Amino acid sequence: MRSDPSARGRWNDYGIGLLLQGDVRGAEAAFRRVMAIDPDYPDGPVNVARAKIREGDVDAAIPLLEQALALSPGLARAHFFLGTSLRTLGLYDAALTHLEAARQQYPRDRVVLNEIGGIQFRQRRFDEAVRTSEEVLQIDPEDMQAHYNLMLSHQGAGRSDDAARERALYERFKADESAQVITGDFRRASPEDNNERQSIHEHRAAAVAVAPEGTP
Repeated sequence: MRSDPSARGRWNDYGIGLLLQGDVRGAEAAFRRVMAIDPDYPDGPVNVARAKIREGDVDAAIPLLEQALALSPGLARAHFFLGTSLRTLGLYDAALTHLEAARQQYPRDRVVLNEIGGIQFRQRRFDEAVRTSEEVLQIDPEDMQAHYNLMLSHQGAGRSDDAARERALYERFKADESAQVITGDFRRASPEDNNERQSIHEHRAAAVAVAPEGTP
């Protein structure tokens, strides 16, 4: 007999929160609890796979994503993460198959389009990569990854002027790392605020209320 179905949602939300904070092992443990509660819930293996990908273990992620697709063949999240995992292994054609499946459902998703454009560049399909990256810029003209992909693709195609233009735009929109220096004195003087900006941190007074019921 399975546990209360609401427990699945609590553990899944808890795992997502841990993953966003960078606590990958804690997130994986929470997501495996989800899989135990409801083995037919495809987000369980997808989210365990996300934790594995965050650790760099794409070989472990792939069968989990295939398991999710067996449960829900049209699940865009599973197709996306499987595509990125296969891309990491250099299996570009297989990766594109899954990324295109995600693109069909979310044609204006910039992350999916950028992944496709990056693979097209790696396959030396420079003109296709340019078209894909330009699709991204129609959605967000300041998308840094799209400008980076365009820079590489124009450079690969021998269009040096276009590559230089995209390099300038990429540099313009790139995150300002000097901001870390600018805020340093304030963060040192305010430990509470500095705690909030850490990827993994604890709110001591509310720590008991954060985890799902039954958390060890």
